[in-house]
Amino acid sequence: MAGGLLLLCSCTASGTIPAQTQSQNTTTPVAQKSPWPHINSFSVNNDNITPGENVTLSWDTSDADTVNIDPQVGKVATSGSIEVGPQVTTKYTLTASTVGGEATGWVTVQVAAKNTFMPDLVITSVTYNSGLLYYTIKNIGAVAAGPSKTYLFDQSKQQRDTSWVESLAPGEEQTLPFTNYNYDGNPITVCADGGNDVVEADKDNNCYVPIFGFKYNYDFAQYAMRAIWMNTSGGVDFGEVGDSNSGMVTKINGIVAEDNQTYNNVIEMVPPGSAHQWIEGHFGDWQEQWNVGGSMVPLALPPSTHFTSWVGLSAEAEGGSGVTFIFGLEDSGGAVQWWPGVDVAYDGKIKPIDIDLSAYAGKQVMSILRVQAPASPDKSYALWIGPKLTQ
Repeated sequence: MAGGLLLLCSCTASGTIPAQTQSQNTTTPVAQKSPWPHINSFSVNNDNITPGENVTLSWDTSDADTVNIDPQVGKVATSGSIEVGPQVTTKYTLTASTVGGEATGWVTVQVAAKNTFMPDLVITSVTYNSGLLYYTIKNIGAVAAGPSKTYLFDQSKQQRDTSWVESLAPGEEQTLPFTNYNYDGNPITVCADGGNDVVEADKDNNCYVPIFGFKYNYDFAQYAMRAIWMNTSGGVDFGEVGDSNSGMVTKINGIVAEDNQTYNNVIEMVPPGSAHQWIEGHFGDWQEQWNVGGSMVPLALPPSTHFTSWVGLSAEAEGGSGVTFIFGLEDSGGAVQWWPGVDVAYDGKIKPIDIDLSAYAGKQVMSILRVQAPASPDKSYALWIGPKLTQ
């Protein structure tokens, strides 16, 4: 049985550094390891039990140094399962941590009240499909629950929709839609028996806060060969061959950065070899039909999208080298929103970028990766390490 909150990843990037802020962290990142931990899954095999029953918590994380589950459990392996026996309704929180930040996820196990001669309504899951929010409501009590209403509240706790529920027998559950709410990706709360029409064994377990995890992952390196590349004076060919007039851009696996660590999924960009020149790539949705040439077109950003990457120079650069890494979004009219650049010098370190793009949810945009050369651009081998858009 699916857990009360089956999380692909519910992240709080408490350790990330904004694009415009210089990194103060002197720890050298581990080769080919993400700066942020990820919770791939955290689930429970039974989210509605009675006192005395046990359930199994299962989890899988990646790029985590330590993993803890609270309450009762404590420090655990990065992946595994464990049996627990909560006596009351319990919210189990999993925290995966690294020096770069932490990710949290949780599941709730509903434990029926000892007074089992009453109905007890709970929300066990909320999903989003084909433009509608659906919720599953279950009667975990020992007697039938009469007709009731389920309320949906927005992040300001304002009621936004009502869904009608027919009588539910003991153990019965139904999945029903909210038909009058246009979900925008912001936090919501769903509460069973919103009008208090049913006398229940437990009124404290009626509400449910869904966490929608990482559903979107746009890998810039995957599309690098398809991107539209240009420099200060014109177009640029993608590949490992370039010259001082046009610059060079290519995708590389197994490249050694200035911190002497080896990385995969890297876009290397070398600006033209004169002062203050730039090179950039425009990324969108690659569309291609049979027997017809493809093209890169704008894509619609989902809610809560972030742009993340590490940036630095290749080990082949040298002292005195330096570039500015800049991220931008171009709208359908050609207007570009640029974020403050991150200046990188050859100092043996790489730096993180994390940009919140939530304000652009639903908008059709092209993403731009730009590298700008300084006054002395010799050997400015710039590396975008693992650039991604994630939700």
